[in-house]
Amino acid sequence: MRAFLLLAITLICSSTSLAGDSEAKSNIEIIDRFFATVFIDTAEAKSLLHDDFSFQFMGICTICKSYNKETYVTEWLGKDIPAVLPTGVDLEIVRKIDGGSDVVYIVKGKAQGINGSYNNNYAMVFKMEGGQILDFQEYHSDLLAETRLHKKKIVDIK
Repeated sequence: MRAFLLLAITLICSSTSLAGDSEAKSNIEIIDRFFATVFIDTAEAKSLLHDDFSFQFMGICTICKSYNKETYVTEWLGKDIPAVLPTGVDLEIVRKIDGGSDVVYIVKGKAQGINGSYNNNYAMVFKMEGGQILDFQEYHSDLLAETRLHKKKIVDIK
């Protein structure tokens, strides 16, 4: 009886662990699909966003704002990014940190901004809900964004 009980507990723990891993992999797959489509098929990318989706380009800069599901596509992807990165941006996903419904991607970006080379590094933090992206926060160098995307200058204080 004791052996049976230990086997049952082991199976329950294993299946619980596998269910968590499956959910997390599913979230990683959704975010991978988002990155694969966001610049080439915005309708597909938008279908991966929760109705209550929010995006924040974090920091203190001209384009550091918050967007909802509609404005992320129409304003951020449709106007804000093309205005400062007219030739687009290449994103290399360096690492994926899987926390179940909380997922973080470490990303290296390479682009030509309107004021020079814009090779930024990002921590992209996602909150997932119901198989969709609920929240997306993009952390970056806001100083680089200001100097390369908005022609701001750094001035020494004397």
